[in-house]
Amino acid sequence: MLDRASAAEHKTVQEILLTATPAGNTCLHVAAKHANKDVVDYVRANYPPLLLNKNYNGDTALHLAAKAGHESIVTALVQIHRHSISFRMSQRSEADENNLLRAKNERGNTALHEALIHGWDSIAKYLIQYDPAGLYIQNKKGESAFYLAAKAGFANCFQGRHMDVGFEENFPIRAAMEGKSEEVLELMYENPSIMQSRDVEGRTPLHHAASLGYLEVVRDLLKHYTPGANERNHDESGSLPIHLASKGGHLGIVELLLQHSYDAEELLDNSGRNILHVAAENGRYNIVSYVLKNPGLENLINMKDKHGSTPLHLATTHWHPKIVSALTWDNRVDIELVDDKGMTALDTAECHMSDNPPFRQRLTWAPLVAAGTPRSMSGKTIRRQTSIRSSNLENYKDRVNTLLLVATLVATVTFAAGFTLPGGYNSSDTDLAGMATMIKHKGFHLFIFCDTIAMYSSIVVVVALIWGQLGDLALVINVLMWALPLLGIALTMMSMAFMAGVFLVVSKIRWLGTIVLVIGIPFLVILSILLFPLCTPFTSRNPVLRYVSYYSYYLVLLAISNEPTD
Repeated sequence: MLDRASAAEHKTVQEILLTATPAGNTCLHVAAKHANKDVVDYVRANYPPLLLNKNYNGDTALHLAAKAGHESIVTALVQIHRHSISFRMSQRSEADENNLLRAKNERGNTALHEALIHGWDSIAKYLIQYDPAGLYIQNKKGESAFYLAAKAGFANCFQGRHMDVGFEENFPIRAAMEGKSEEVLELMYENPSIMQSRDVEGRTPLHHAASLGYLEVVRDLLKHYTPGANERNHDESGSLPIHLASKGGHLGIVELLLQHSYDAEELLDNSGRNILHVAAENGRYNIVSYVLKNPGLENLINMKDKHGSTPLHLATTHWHPKIVSALTWDNRVDIELVDDKGMTALDTAECHMSDNPPFRQRLTWAPLVAAGTPRSMSGKTIRRQTSIRSSNLENYKDRVNTLLLVATLVATVTFAAGFTLPGGYNSSDTDLAGMATMIKHKGFHLFIFCDTIAMYSSIVVVVALIWGQLGDLALVINVLMWALPLLGIALTMMSMAFMAGVFLVVSKIRWLGTIVLVIGIPFLVILSILLFPLCTPFTSRNPVLRYVSYYSYYLVLLAISNEPTD
């Protein structure tokens, strides 16, 4: 075929073989990709140096054959290379530079990398057989072939081989954990050098298993470590495996590692933080809840790190309202403790709050105030400065105007409803003339009660908000505190009045009246749930109000939660 092409094109066979496509592929590249054994055999016999030619992606013919999974072509190319490399090695010492098995493409992948990435384990095993050291060559992502084989679960690629330790960014045993390859993990458990190895961050296999949250792998690893490994295996950042498990919220692993530890108080990182510090800082509520419920871990609750911060300080600094609330409700938490700057948790919150704080910051601050957290002297100074900076009446003007508009609309609607009664008026000449026709109906009584309460509540809100327009900041804040609950009552009563009125005028048709109730009652429940948090003060120190607001507080937390930690 090549001879016929040579005659037709008036070119030598060598020129045809070297001719490349726009992508830089030679005849051998195309043959390798499409498993054309005849062309490969022709090159083997006539032009072996073509093996090292690369296309624009840096791929040799061996790369393309390994990607495509053509085992026969890979075998033929390797055999050609073995015969040619022996000649080069006899001629010059730097022959390794022309080693086909170690040639890299633009992504830094060898043919072995490509075989592993595309899932061809038999080809990978064959390539390793002729170049075992190729397992440790890394691509531009820092992934060695050993790492990729472990991730893919190809245990046969290094079964019976000595597994050297020379890894940096990517750790093969972590790859095996991510791939959940039990067979590969078993091989690594049997290799002491792997079990004692560390990556560039100083992390052992136990660190990685704890970080990934693989409970069974942690349990297996603990069988291969000497007792006390959890207390001594700090990584470069000073974290123990249990700290990484706590950071990730892996409660089962935290429990298991605590069972293999002498004393939880001794499990500290380089910053002097225990597992509760780490969980509070990273918003892991399940770990915090477990520590608070475990009497044996009580000493962790008020421990300070090297900066004097307690878990409550850290949860506050990183704005985790659910954890702050849980800690402030626990009587064992000392809310008066100060850090090295002399600041309590409340001081910390107010120091870091923005001028117009997001809702998450407000919800973090509220339980600290409700619990009676004091302000230190330095905190009071910060509080005064913050108040001066943020006490801007303009921040409240829009809020007052919006509420005033809503209250006015409610007053208008309920006032009109009082004179357009359901069922109309009695027009007879009897003593009941001018009276409501449904005055004796129980549903009408409910309508009148709800409409009256809604109208007067909204009128009171309107008047109160007018006082709020006078320009005094303290007055505005107090008015808003009372206006919101009253407006909530007005809206709820107006909704109930509407439902009662509609039910009255259709009650003669039973199924229609039932549908009105079935639709109305669930919406009233939803409305109450939405209004309840607005009407209860989260910062009240009154024990009764604090307990009442507890449930509405968690309703709001559910509404703003956008993280698994919440």
